Amino acid sequence: MSPTLPLSFLRLWRGFIPALLLWASAIQTHAVPVFEPVQAFGLSPASPETKLIQASDGNFYGTTDGGGSSGYGTVFKITASGTLVTLISFTGANGSYPQAGLLQGSDGNFYGTTSQGGSGGEGTVFKITANGTLTTLVNFDGTDGLSPRAELVQGSDGNFYGTTYGTTYGYSSTKGTVFKMTASGTLTTLVNFTGDNGRSPRAGLVQGSDGDFYGTTERGGSRDDGTVFKVTTSGTLTTLVNFNDSFAGFPQAGLVLGSDGNFYGTTVGGGDRNYGTVFKMTPSGMLSILVYFDRTNGSAPKAGLVQGRDGNFYGTTKLGGSRGYGTVFKVTASGTLTTLVNFTEADYFPSAGLVQGSDGNFYGTNYGGSSGYGMVFKMTASGTLTTLVYFTNTSGSYPKAGLVQSSDGNFYGTTGSGGSSGGGTVFKMTASGTLTTLVNFNYSNSSIPQAGLVQGIDGNFYGTTNGTTYRGITDYGTVFKMTPSGTLTTLVNFNSSGGRYPKAALVQGSDGNFYGTTGAGGSSDFGTVFKMTANGTLTTLVNFNFTNGSYPKAGLVQGSDGNFYGTTVYGGSSDFGTVFKMTATGTLTTLVNFTGSNGIHPEAELVQGSDGNFYGTTSAGGTGDFGTMFRMTPSGTLTTLVNFTGTNGSYPVAGLLQGSDGNFYGTTSDGGISGGGTVFQITPTGTLTTLVNFTGDNGSYPGAGLIRALDGNLYGTTVSGGTTSDGQPGGGGQIYRLRFGPASTSSAYPTWAATQFSTPQLADALVSGPSADPDKDGLVNLLECAFNLNPLTSGNPILISNTGLSGLPLISSTGSGASLRLRLEYLRRKAATHPGLSYTPQFSSTLTGTWSTATGPETVQSIDSEWERVTVEEATSGGDNRFGQVMVSSTEN
Repeated sequence: MSPTLPLSFLRLWRGFIPALLLWASAIQTHAVPVFEPVQAFGLSPASPETKLIQASDGNFYGTTDGGGSSGYGTVFKITASGTLVTLISFTGANGSYPQAGLLQGSDGNFYGTTSQGGSGGEGTVFKITANGTLTTLVNFDGTDGLSPRAELVQGSDGNFYGTTYGTTYGYSSTKGTVFKMTASGTLTTLVNFTGDNGRSPRAGLVQGSDGDFYGTTERGGSRDDGTVFKVTTSGTLTTLVNFNDSFAGFPQAGLVLGSDGNFYGTTVGGGDRNYGTVFKMTPSGMLSILVYFDRTNGSAPKAGLVQGRDGNFYGTTKLGGSRGYGTVFKVTASGTLTTLVNFTEADYFPSAGLVQGSDGNFYGTNYGGSSGYGMVFKMTASGTLTTLVYFTNTSGSYPKAGLVQSSDGNFYGTTGSGGSSGGGTVFKMTASGTLTTLVNFNYSNSSIPQAGLVQGIDGNFYGTTNGTTYRGITDYGTVFKMTPSGTLTTLVNFNSSGGRYPKAALVQGSDGNFYGTTGAGGSSDFGTVFKMTANGTLTTLVNFNFTNGSYPKAGLVQGSDGNFYGTTVYGGSSDFGTVFKMTATGTLTTLVNFTGSNGIHPEAELVQGSDGNFYGTTSAGGTGDFGTMFRMTPSGTLTTLVNFTGTNGSYPVAGLLQGSDGNFYGTTSDGGISGGGTVFQITPTGTLTTLVNFTGDNGSYPGAGLIRALDGNLYGTTVSGGTTSDGQPGGGGQIYRLRFGPASTSSAYPTWAATQFSTPQLADALVSGPSADPDKDGLVNLLECAFNLNPLTSGNPILISNTGLSGLPLISSTGSGASLRLRLEYLRRKAATHPGLSYTPQFSSTLTGTWSTATGPETVQSIDSEWERVTVEEATSGGDNRFGQVMVSSTEN
């Protein structure tokens, strides 16, 4: 396809202002191809690991280190009755993965930290108002500390104090710091830990009655088992306790100042069996162990204590108890322990401490829960537990696999997590983007499908689950059958000896049987190739032994010669992976041993091209170690066609698709201009064209290849990112389309035309086509669509400034003399929902000369999910002739 000639440039003279003139123009072009978001998976808050706080408004506030629109974590609010509101979804640029709770400052705002992200990439300190307005106060860059994982404390002087965890490499502050920050964000480093005086402070500080701050380090000290320290406001550090894990060690939580003036805390390790402790410490550093956990009464207390109004201390253990999923306990100041709650598989792994609400009950969070995304609970002082919120993701998230289009025209696929139980889903999507969840994996029927489906000749769908050992269930993966309506039958439960952890889709051979691979297991635990009949009888054909390859991630392809071809990620002569051929009876021949220079670690299936050769990718290696695309003859002669460079994509982990044009289409899981991966086109001779750079808004990190649908377009998925159908960020992955043919019904113009014209009119391009002008008012339909006008009613109204919801662009002037500015205001359809239209404001000094794209900053006002109002200004002078126009371009055919 080549661009068409422009449509007649429609010049509209409206509302003449001396020396100023407005024009609007339309041009229609073909783009090869057009990217269109079809469906995005949303992400709710997930994985709360931090303590809640009850704010002055009576609500509880907290953070999650996962979920949200970008998957980078959230700040949420929950009422005492359990109504959940997400206030902030972290994006990376404003921080990511908060691992600490919040502090409500004396000004009423909330203050917190993120362990990563920000402009320096090493974490942030932020302020957030109660309605969710976020201000980043500190961007850590390594030189001033990195990876803060603890909540802040506001000192009696009004400043905020906190710690950074540090890391094991890099900067001078690698072992962690103590810092002071003013309310406006001025940071002062008070302590750089050295190891001898402690390292890796994971917890926040508490201010003692003497005005000094007290805290813990997880490691360091004389035995490298952690410390308790005191630091003055000027930065003088005193080590009070050097832990020895024979009695206590590795404190991950901070201290609480008891009403008796002593400090109380927990250690994750220590004691005869290293299950952790509760301790008391005097201000001078004298330590007493109050509780040694023994697993039956809990183990691994990661969180700190809270002193209740009854004088007792309350806390949680992440593990142990009667079910092994953690506990809530009460301990007296003298060390008498009472277990109040034994968590079960339905509500497991409390990693955070408790807060006592104004109603006298205790509130807390669990990292797990029946949904797999965490929960918020309420507990009475006597131990009666009520679940307030299960964080859920009922539509699924993180689709790692590609789609398959069924004979019914719908698309079917899997998500690697989410659903009602958090174990992933199988879904159906119509061509218009309506999503239906057909199967929720719930661990008892296996979990975590990482591969796509194949529709068998019987009309049913066949697939695999990778399985997991999570939540106390040993699951090595399955092969399942699903009817188009969603009835699931498990055909094979892998048992390690016959293979385990299948990560690839099946292929149905010409003999009617299904063939696949497992990523591990078999006689040498390096993976297998298997054959399965339609009723589930499994035969292991190949046990990989490292020499002939190991750990295959990809499925097989049956060649025109009847043999099956595949790849292994590791093994072979250099342990960089192989390409192999296998007969239907299981005779294996290694065709290629990767060496590094010709690629490393092929993770994707092969495709046989129309020329009889096989084409594939390696996930790494090549000249830049960013991966390659290769061609291989059936006898095993390998030619590297492309060495990825990073800027044109990196780490391709998915297979290729040969288009009807003879070119190959594929994805890279990383790299590109924005680092979120790419979609590319490669000719059989190796010329590469980048078609899509994923940015997050349009999806990120595509882990699967493309399919060609019945409509001639290509469809694919991304693991994360994305935008929902109403223009909101999804975060949990994107289904997208690359349109080569006529515009789809989800594009702006056809959707609009369907609401404006009758069926006979839609069939007549001279009436309903984008270049038609049925009302003879000089405006073609494309412009009527672009500016929300009626194509069947003549008249060209001008947009009403600031309030208008339809109309042609408005031109006006502001200022006077040397300060005169030309102001162009127009409506614009949002790109997230209507990617086929683009608007370009332009200015010129003549009507016949060159038009220049406006360079002034745009002011954009969102109207609703579809429309926004745009204003752009340009400096001019009173003596100049200046004209303005808006060029409207369309990628519709």
